[in-house]
Amino acid sequence: MNETLILLLGETPDDPIRWAFVGENDILEADTAANAAALSVIAERAGAARLVVCVLRGERATMRALPVPPKSAAQFRAAASMLLEDELAESLEQIHVATVRHNSGAGIALAVKKSDIETWVTTLTAVGLSPDVVTVDYALVPMFDGRALIIETPDRVFGVVGLRGFAIEKPLADTLMPALLNDEEVRKVIAFSEQRVAGLRGDVEIDQRGLMNPDALIGFFAEGVNNAPNLMQGAYRKRRDWRATAGPWRRAGLLAAASVAALMLVNVAGLVRDLRTADRLKQDTIALHETAFPDAADADPRAYARQVLGAGGGGRSFLKISNALAESLEGSSGVQIDRIRYNGARDEYSINLRFGDITQIETLKRMLEARGLQATETGSVRRTGNNAYLGELRVSAS
Repeated sequence: MNETLILLLGETPDDPIRWAFVGENDILEADTAANAAALSVIAERAGAARLVVCVLRGERATMRALPVPPKSAAQFRAAASMLLEDELAESLEQIHVATVRHNSGAGIALAVKKSDIETWVTTLTAVGLSPDVVTVDYALVPMFDGRALIIETPDRVFGVVGLRGFAIEKPLADTLMPALLNDEEVRKVIAFSEQRVAGLRGDVEIDQRGLMNPDALIGFFAEGVNNAPNLMQGAYRKRRDWRATAGPWRRAGLLAAASVAALMLVNVAGLVRDLRTADRLKQDTIALHETAFPDAADADPRAYARQVLGAGGGGRSFLKISNALAESLEGSSGVQIDRIRYNGARDEYSINLRFGDITQIETLKRMLEARGLQATETGSVRRTGNNAYLGELRVSAS
């Protein structure tokens, strides 16, 4: 059947799931299931669909752009895995990386915890659904250099800035969006949001379009499926289900084929166990590095990959610093933000503050330091004519 099933997954399998069968030009049927188990009512129809597409919430993943990705798919995934390991604060054994090449020539790498994708694939399989594509919401948004596109929903904001994706829950999004969109390379912002975009540079074009309704969002996702990184790669690649084609076989032939397949699986399983030695990952990585970069064979593979791909390895990620900053500001009564800027190259915020007493900015600095951030005053504190003070802080990882 020439239709695609789109599933907008919740935070967990127990949360509501929006689903829709999409044809070539419109939505054929849509509804919301109370949880993953309730999707069993559409399992039969889903089995005849051209594609079953599962859309994870972007907060569960990390996406990075690699300006000059290796030509080999295996080298691409290996380099991306090492870079994204730091973003997720997980070992390589615990994360799964999917890659895709953007029309610009850049590489896009999407990483999630293996436990997340395994939970969803196992849960959906149990109710009779077989995912063909698993990706995240912001990976389905069209990406162009110099353009940001944001989509607001009742509880969160997600989208892309250039070739980078993001997803932020409310109300934190209200605080972080101006800094995120004030990227020096952004020349145009398209906003599907209720709240008007403000506080950007004067040379940035703003295209304000209003909120998307649920059906429009489904259609938007359906158009982006072919260009999104699919997490059903590598160990999670979908295998063909031979049960439907085995019917016409004679019983003896089927049993013979099953016996041969079982023997092959036993041999393969034994080989896999033999290969899973303690230093396999290290040795494979070194060998791959020496083959790909003979002129730098003695260099540390991870450090050299960061150098070649232009990915900084130090400091905390943007969202980690932003989260600690937001928590500190919420606990600092009497301190108001006049302006906030984020410098990606330095991984730091520059914040212009207004406060009524000198002790208030000192309290804020202590709260930031208690959360592992470094807060430094820039210039001197100035007093205004209405009994208030103005000051500026630079906030970065300790």
